[in-house]
Amino acid sequence: MAILSSFEILAENLVPDLGGASPLPPGAPNPFVIQGYFVQVSLPLGLPSTLFNVLFRETNDFRQGMGHNILLAQIIDATGTVHVYKEFFHSTGRGFLDQQISAGQTLIYGVQAIPGLAGPEVEQAGTGWRGYVEVESRGPAGSLVATPTQRLVYYKTENIADPNGVVDAVVYPVPTASGGTRI
Repeated sequence: MAILSSFEILAENLVPDLGGASPLPPGAPNPFVIQGYFVQVSLPLGLPSTLFNVLFRETNDFRQGMGHNILLAQIIDATGTVHVYKEFFHSTGRGFLDQQISAGQTLIYGVQAIPGLAGPEVEQAGTGWRGYVEVESRGPAGSLVATPTQRLVYYKTENIADPNGVVDAVVYPVPTASGGTRI
């Protein structure tokens, strides 16, 4: 197994509530942020199809608020179709297991915290789900190309259903543990 990168998944106000003592000036908006982690996996042409796993190893228990119940795991297949991956937390590895990729394909695996997914919206109290991601390939060493990104959406308030609520969206690459993307 190769450690790909660290990850952080959260749904919280940008500035944490410090027990009622906000560091923000009175009346200043406190944007709500949803941050997800995505890893793009490609298999270059000319290589044999292979199976692989993308495993999320948490370094803290995600027990505040709705915990794992508000996490949405998804796969974007080679055609660009999004599929919800309900098996994400039913495995011992907490991840995308036994994934198959063919030469010339690119697949994207993502996990986000979505308030309201499993019930009423909950505040995450300034914490989120963190850890590191491992990619385990059953193909030849160095055959997969795996590139991690963090994606963030900022909202004016915690009401993410408000169509006028999006303030900004950002995508940025995450440094890999090895300094490269070949697995």
